[in-house]
Amino acid sequence: MDNMIVLGNGFDIDLGLKTTFKAFRESFEFRSIADIPLIKKIRDNQWNDIEGKLREELIEYSKNPSEKFAQSINDAWLMITRHWGIYLPELTDLDKIEITKNSCAYNLLIADQGHESIWYTFNYTNPWYLCQLSKETKPVFIHNETVPLDWAKHHRLCHIIPMNLIFGVDSMIPSCIAQSEHLSHIIKVNNPYFNTKNKENLQKDLKAAQNVVFFGQSFGITDSDYFKPYLISVINGETNNKNIFIVTYNISSLKGIISNMSEYGVNFDDLKKSKVNINTIYTERGITSYEFQMMIKELYKDK
Repeated sequence: MDNMIVLGNGFDIDLGLKTTFKAFRESFEFRSIADIPLIKKIRDNQWNDIEGKLREELIEYSKNPSEKFAQSINDAWLMITRHWGIYLPELTDLDKIEITKNSCAYNLLIADQGHESIWYTFNYTNPWYLCQLSKETKPVFIHNETVPLDWAKHHRLCHIIPMNLIFGVDSMIPSCIAQSEHLSHIIKVNNPYFNTKNKENLQKDLKAAQNVVFFGQSFGITDSDYFKPYLISVINGETNNKNIFIVTYNISSLKGIISNMSEYGVNFDDLKKSKVNINTIYTERGITSYEFQMMIKELYKDK
C-alpha cells in the first residue's frame, strides 16, 4: 500500500463545513439542551473542546464518585450525542452548503481521483458525496457516518437522527470510569456502536503504508487510543512508513498538536528523529504553497 490518508475535523473545516464544536455550541441545537450541570458549565464558560471537558468532568467524578454525579454526566453525554446527531445532517444539505474548491482538502480529493489510496476518517461526513465527486469505495468511518440530508430527502425519508455516532473519551482515564455502569460507554472503544475491527485495521494500515497523511487531526488525548501506539511504533522504527504528512492550519495549530501528543507521552522531537520523514503542510498557505505541491507530487508521482 502506498498512501493512507486519515481525516480529522480540520479537513471538513477546510472544505468550508461548520463542523467545529464551537459552531455546534453556538447553534440552536446546543442552545436547546436543558441546563443540566455539565451543559451549563460548557455554555457559561463557552468551552469549545466539548470532549475534553467531558473528560475533565469524568476525572473529577473519579476523585469523589457517586451515583448521582455519574448519572448527571451520563445525562449530559446522552444529550450532547443526540443533539450532535441532529446538528450534523443539516451540514449535508447540498442546497445549503458551499464547498471551498480552492482549499487544500478539495484539491487533495481531486488529486486522489482514480488512485487506490486507503482513507480513514474520524469525521461523520462523506466528503466525496458533499463535493459531488465519485469514489467507488467509501472511507472507513471510525466514529460512524451520519446520513446525508439530501440522500434522506431523495428517498422521501424524514430527518434521520443517527444514534450510532461515537462521541466520548479515551481509555487513559481512571479505571473506575470503565467499571461504572453509568459511564463506561462514554469511553469510545466501549461504545456499543464502536467497531473494534476498524481500530485494528487502522493500526495495521498505518504501519504498512509508505506515505501517511494526517489531514486536520488534532491528535487530542481523547483519540489517543488510536494514535499513541502508532506514534510510538514510528519512534521505535517499527513501520514501513517513508513519509508522514501532517496537514494543519498554521504554526499555532501545529503547536497545539505537539502539546496534545505530549499529554499522552509522545515527544514530537522524537518523531522528527525517527527514520520517517515528518513533513508539515499549512492549509493557511493555500494550494499553491511549495509544501502542499510537494506532498501532492510525492503521493501521486506515478500518475
